[in-house]
Amino acid sequence: MKKVYIWLSIAILFEVIGATFMKYTEGFSNWGPTLIVIVSYAIALVFYIFLTKDHELGIINALWSGGGTVIIAVAGIFLFNESTSFIKLLAITLIVSGIVGLNTKSRYKKKGEIVS
Repeated sequence: MKKVYIWLSIAILFEVIGATFMKYTEGFSNWGPTLIVIVSYAIALVFYIFLTKDHELGIINALWSGGGTVIIAVAGIFLFNESTSFIKLLAITLIVSGIVGLNTKSRYKKKGEIVS
C-alpha cells in the first residue's frame, strides 16, 4: 500500500508543478512555462491512470485532486501573495480532514473482497 502513496505523491507533485507554472505562461504566449505545464500534466495523468488500474477510482481521484488543491492553494498564498481569510483556511482544513478520512484503514480491500 505504501507504493500507492509514493506514486500518488509523484502524480500530485507534477500536478502542482503544472498548476504553478500556469501563472507564468501568460496565456500560452510564454513557451518555456507552457511546455512545463503540458509535460507536468501529462506525467501526472500517466501516474493517475496507472493508480486507478488497481485502486478505487473515487478514492484515488479524491486524494489526487484534494491533495493537489491544498498544496496549490497554500502555494498561491506564499508564492503569489494571494488573499487569505478565515474561510479559505477553514476550507483547506476541511479538505485535509477529508483526505485523512479517506485514508482510514477500514476502506481498503482487495479486488473481489467484500468488506463488512
